[in-house]
Amino acid sequence: MLRALGSASLLLAAAVAQTNFPPPPSPTGNPSTPQKELLGMALFFEEQLSSTSTVACATCHDFTRGGVDGRTSDGVNPGADGVFGTADDQRGSPGIASITGNGVAFGSPAHGFGAAVTGRRAPTVVNSGYHSSLMYDGSKQSLEDLVAAPPLNPVEMGHIGRTWTDVVQKLAGASPLVFASNLPARLQTFVNGRTYPDLFQLAFGSTQITQGRVAQAIASYMRTLNSDQSKFDRYLNGLAQLTPQEQLGLQLFNSPANGATSCSTCHGDFETRVRMEGPKVGQLTNQGGGPYSSPVPTLLLFHNVGVRPSHEDPGRLLVTSLPGDQGKFRVASLRNVALAAPYFHNGSVNTLHDVLDFYDRGGDFHDNQAALLTPRNYTIPEKDAIVALLNTLTDPRLAAGAMPFDRPTLGSQNGRLVTSIGQATMVAQAPVAPRVGEPWFQLTLERAPSTAFTFLLWDTAPNQGTAVLPGLELALSPSFVAFPTGMADWHWLVPGGTKRIPLPLPNVPSLSGQTLYAQFAAYDLAATVPLSFSNALRIQLQ
Repeated sequence: MLRALGSASLLLAAAVAQTNFPPPPSPTGNPSTPQKELLGMALFFEEQLSSTSTVACATCHDFTRGGVDGRTSDGVNPGADGVFGTADDQRGSPGIASITGNGVAFGSPAHGFGAAVTGRRAPTVVNSGYHSSLMYDGSKQSLEDLVAAPPLNPVEMGHIGRTWTDVVQKLAGASPLVFASNLPARLQTFVNGRTYPDLFQLAFGSTQITQGRVAQAIASYMRTLNSDQSKFDRYLNGLAQLTPQEQLGLQLFNSPANGATSCSTCHGDFETRVRMEGPKVGQLTNQGGGPYSSPVPTLLLFHNVGVRPSHEDPGRLLVTSLPGDQGKFRVASLRNVALAAPYFHNGSVNTLHDVLDFYDRGGDFHDNQAALLTPRNYTIPEKDAIVALLNTLTDPRLAAGAMPFDRPTLGSQNGRLVTSIGQATMVAQAPVAPRVGEPWFQLTLERAPSTAFTFLLWDTAPNQGTAVLPGLELALSPSFVAFPTGMADWHWLVPGGTKRIPLPLPNVPSLSGQTLYAQFAAYDLAATVPLSFSNALRIQLQ
């Protein structure tokens, strides 16, 4: 059986072999194999890799969005001034709710009991195997090093104090991809009812799950996520022609404008060398010799382009401690950039035309800004031409879900995680996924009237469009039940009255597949309308 699976996997790997530039090499300590890549694929889409079983690597790295996070949140991290709704707010990627080491969700004035948000938006994973420095600040030097961090990060995927022992223990007992659906054929064949120890046996020759093996498998899979089928790649290989507008865009991209450096000085995406080498990122050679002292100046290095004042996010300075690196970030690859809005490390610019407007005016903040990023005076037709050129870097396989960018549907997308019904001032949430046997499952309530007595309502069906009471989302079926949950609690970090109701789920397999509906009610005699409701929650047990 194993031999047959291996042969099938090799055929699948051959089917996605690159044609327009060579794949990135694997490190000596982590040679790639088809089974290891498939294990990495399973783990990349595994929401149970997070403490709350709600976030996978693929949650923040969406192939349909060019490998970045289209959920970039605004107004959640207030930025340096501590005030929400101002220009310095940090726009990042939602992670998991804040969870203590014993599974208790705790609130925040920024996000309540909801998902915490990173300070920078998630960068793309596409073509990341070619990069010699990873993250916006270059703090990671290999994919293996990169993927080992998020499972322990208390904003991205981990609870407070999480260790790799916790991660390994959870994976060992998890049913692979239980929250996902529509698995691609190659992934379905690989998983096929196996446990994670079984899958590690296939990939590594033993059932042992370790931090190193998890990182090696995901890194091996990420090295297959290479985008080389864009129109521009085909143009470089003589298989497509650029339109006159795209040709003008290429000319403008490669030319200095009004004394400002050319786009290609920092972005090497359109260089002919990618046909032989791939879209490589430069080594860290631009320190101490001026802003463009790389031996090959078109490689992606680090610059401060003036997106925000450098004190708000020191960028590369946090890694090198060199004063000249204040506010510098790694130059982004432009491959699939048309899919990847919003733009910049803080997601502050919404369209490619907005990006060109930003560079056309020479950036917005000039604190330690790269010297040659000055106003360009592009005309509107010239900007349109550059955008047309950038659109030629889109690989159609990403949006289409074609190999190697085929993907399952995550639990956050298919309704297998808890979903919200209706809108209300009071906010009900379930910070942890509804997995049978989940000891940390709980419901939370915030923004309730501080003088209200609360109830938790349960039913087996939602209302069918005609609510018995305004705001009541449950059907009031014969199964309806209401539990008193006491006076609203005061929480010093969360606005209004709160409740946190622990509901550990029993490990009873027959419960899997059952769907329940929950909603909080608040009764406040001091209010004009004493009875109010939260949103409802649809809870499908897995």
